[in-house]
Amino acid sequence: MRPAWRSLRRAISLARDVGDGIGQACATVGILRIWGPPDKQREMADEALDALGDRDPHLRALLLLRSGRWSEAFVIAEARGFDDILQARKQDEAWEAIEAGRVDEFRSVMHGAHETLATLSDPDVAAGPLRALGFRLLQIGQLREGLRTLNETVAYARAHHLRFQEQLALIDVIGIAFAQNEIEECERLLGDLSGGVDFRADLYRMWIAQQRRDIDEALRLLVEPAAGGGALTALSQIHCAAAGMFFIAGREELATRELEEWAAVAREGVSFAEEAPVATDCLVALGSEDLVREVRDAIARRDAESALPDRYCTLQGRSLDVARGALALRFGELDEARRHFETGLRWARDQRCPVDAGRCVRGLAEVAMVAGQVEDAQSGFEAAAIVFEAAGAAYEHERTRRLATDRPE
Repeated sequence: MRPAWRSLRRAISLARDVGDGIGQACATVGILRIWGPPDKQREMADEALDALGDRDPHLRALLLLRSGRWSEAFVIAEARGFDDILQARKQDEAWEAIEAGRVDEFRSVMHGAHETLATLSDPDVAAGPLRALGFRLLQIGQLREGLRTLNETVAYARAHHLRFQEQLALIDVIGIAFAQNEIEECERLLGDLSGGVDFRADLYRMWIAQQRRDIDEALRLLVEPAAGGGALTALSQIHCAAAGMFFIAGREELATRELEEWAAVAREGVSFAEEAPVATDCLVALGSEDLVREVRDAIARRDAESALPDRYCTLQGRSLDVARGALALRFGELDEARRHFETGLRWARDQRCPVDAGRCVRGLAEVAMVAGQVEDAQSGFEAAAIVFEAAGAAYEHERTRRLATDRPE
């Protein structure tokens, strides 16, 4: 990712120096597909639009589209008949369909967009709707269907030598293997990644070490914020993961700092609902009441926006219901917490995610403990410990045993 960014920045500079507006615009269209600081990307797009003028309407529409000015791009596309540009509007309609619960329509339109773009545009653009379809199916908890689509995306990307698209989709597949506790398969897939173009691969390596209770190794695998290239979504994921990891390691001062860094970036990127699970324990233990409430409310708002609330955090390979339950429990909302843990348990069992199932069983035990139902809590902790032991989740097993031991008499 960094070499591509540097190469395209150099191409932009060279084109600008010789007054090649079309060359500058072409290079800028390319760089806008790479994660980067939003303000900087908008600045580059504005400079390219000024340099291009009206000489190439299609290129101008692409610049507008990729810098977020969709309505302006569509005006040009409709006047000129640029069907590849107008596919973005069809995809936008598909997203409206999935938020309304119309999964079949979403699937059909996104597949259609992929097929149309495969004939009208470059393969890199055509891969986008296919990967987005798989990603969203995962979010709503349909892991089997999402996996099929992502495998299709990987195959398409490999056939067209799209290394970045291949790795994006492959890491989503790795997340499924992680969630389903297929750790050997997870590690095999991680070994297939060449060049490490996506920082999320290193996050999964860290989480695997954590699950095995090799905390020193997990700390060694912490991802530096610079790996995110300045993109908000990358920075927030990295800070969130660091907060969770430092908390597990008992380094609360660093955990608190990373939690605050995550909050600042996630607040700007509106990404609390997508990232909270991996930092939930840290957030509940160290977060201020205002921050915990803010994250809980952000998840609730996201839930209210969709007929199909997210069940699975695609970016982290784990259940979102565990986070919902823990946040409700933090505020003493026992019925709400119980409801979320029970929903998460049903989903985790259906989708074969044993570690998340164990977390939900443990969450229900914690609810019982707060409610004063000590015997139910003890049996719940024992049941969760059995699940974690069978899954080889050493850290979760140890934490569950500790919670059971620390119970009030």
